[in-house]
Amino acid sequence: MSSKFISKKLIKELRSGNKFSKPIIRVSVISIAISILVMIVSISIVKGFQNEIKNKVVNFSSHIQVTAGGTNYSFESSPIIKDETFIKNSEHYPEINHVQTFATKPGLIQSKADTQFLTDDKIKVIRDIEGIIFKGLDHDFNWDFMVERLVEGAPFTVKENKLNDSILISKYLSKKLKLNLHDPIACYFLKDNGTSTKKFIVAGIYETGLEEFDKQFTFIDIKHVQKLNGWGVQASLFLNENFKNNKLTIEARVAGGNGNNKYNWGDVYSNSNSISISPTRDTTIYLATRDYIKSNVDFSLIPNNIPDSAWLNIKIDGPLTITNGEFEYEAINNTVRRYTSGETTITTTLSSTGGSMKYYVGGYEVFINNNSTFKYDINKHSVTNGYRYLKESLQGGINKFNNNLDEAEKILYEEADPLLKITKITSRYQEIFGWLSILDTNVFVIIILMIMVSIINIISLILVLIIERSNMIGLLKSFGAENITIQRIFISLGSHIMIRGLIIGNVVAYLLIYLQSTFGFIKLPQENYYLSTVPMSVEPLHFLLVNGITIVCCFLILMLTSLFIAKINPIKVIKFE
Repeated sequence: MSSKFISKKLIKELRSGNKFSKPIIRVSVISIAISILVMIVSISIVKGFQNEIKNKVVNFSSHIQVTAGGTNYSFESSPIIKDETFIKNSEHYPEINHVQTFATKPGLIQSKADTQFLTDDKIKVIRDIEGIIFKGLDHDFNWDFMVERLVEGAPFTVKENKLNDSILISKYLSKKLKLNLHDPIACYFLKDNGTSTKKFIVAGIYETGLEEFDKQFTFIDIKHVQKLNGWGVQASLFLNENFKNNKLTIEARVAGGNGNNKYNWGDVYSNSNSISISPTRDTTIYLATRDYIKSNVDFSLIPNNIPDSAWLNIKIDGPLTITNGEFEYEAINNTVRRYTSGETTITTTLSSTGGSMKYYVGGYEVFINNNSTFKYDINKHSVTNGYRYLKESLQGGINKFNNNLDEAEKILYEEADPLLKITKITSRYQEIFGWLSILDTNVFVIIILMIMVSIINIISLILVLIIERSNMIGLLKSFGAENITIQRIFISLGSHIMIRGLIIGNVVAYLLIYLQSTFGFIKLPQENYYLSTVPMSVEPLHFLLVNGITIVCCFLILMLTSLFIAKINPIKVIKFE
């Protein structure tokens, strides 16, 4: 007697079924299909959601930030000296993809004027002001992420020796402050000696979907932040228009620093910010200047910022014989001035290094490579190990991310100055990454519930089939069939129905994922979920594990339920029939 032959015959009969078993079989197939569909789609959505949010946060803020040590509770960066060696050495490691510099400065941004006519002779102008963080970008900034998020406009170019007045604002700020592309905007900043006003031109409007970032950040040239924060000093030289006793007076002016400056005219640093000369021919005056602070130990003056240098080339046309008087001068451009007095014309040309503020940044943003793999020991393929691996692999994205952060952090501790502070993205945005980790728990609960639904349906199905075929079971037993042979028949029946449900569920799940990934027809409120459409991440390994665990669990239940056949008494069943 062949259990395989009988099971094939019964499978053919199941296609038509009878009034009693047909609806139950149909419900079982649909239930299993829905269970596997829900499990696969749930994993896909959670993994997609985690990846999208994580990538947005990381691309906006970097994996790791290296900033000045100590405690800084303000939004204004504390300066550190830019170390090109640190950048080159860090990028040499395969774990680190890119290092870029940045600096931040809090300020106010003003809206367009909103004019209201109160009466015939009175006009009221209303302007909104929004507190914002200005993030300064250098020429090493990677624009890839921001270009994808631009709604209007284009990224601006940061050049080493040329200041760019462009600004990137968010769509949120654009709407709230009624600012459009290419609009000039006024921004206000607090400084030690009062306030400073800067004018910018809107070069682009971006939208990340992360409201926390869109509300807070705008992007500008880092040189603006360096100057506004007063990092470094910038020296310039000018010829005083008054002269006495046939002597010219050269004056030094310093921008930035703390104001406690000393000047080196070629020998030593002193408090004198001017010198007098009696040139008989063309000459060049050199100046080096830096600011000083008092030591907390012995109250002596110690250098504060990196010094800056300037040169003033003086060209004399005509006799310089006037003893006392005043020059008339005109500014030819930002660096050239022409002084005249009688037959004498003096032309000065200013040259400088552009200031030492370029040597300071607010910190480094470090991006790492996510190329590690999550390995599975195929020899450990039990249900328990399979579920454990499923749980680990679902968490693997976050765990792998954290492991890569830890490895990169170790590298940076070796390369960076020990006084600098190294902060991982998971520490700076604990709420977001904690929330993403909690989502895995929801998936585990859904998987357990759906497997339980499948198990209950399999139990119901087998019991119904056994009751329906009890007469057949009695006859087979009366002909000498063993319990194990009859059990195999019903295990084959149950497996056939289960596989049908799995195939239908997988096909529908893959189709849904493909359509959503291609067309994004399932929408989300972006202000609540940071995304405009439901993301779905396809990871075949997860799907194989879900199907594998479901098949193993349901097969075990089939075997256990089929044991009920051993308790059937053939005499009673045949007599009853």
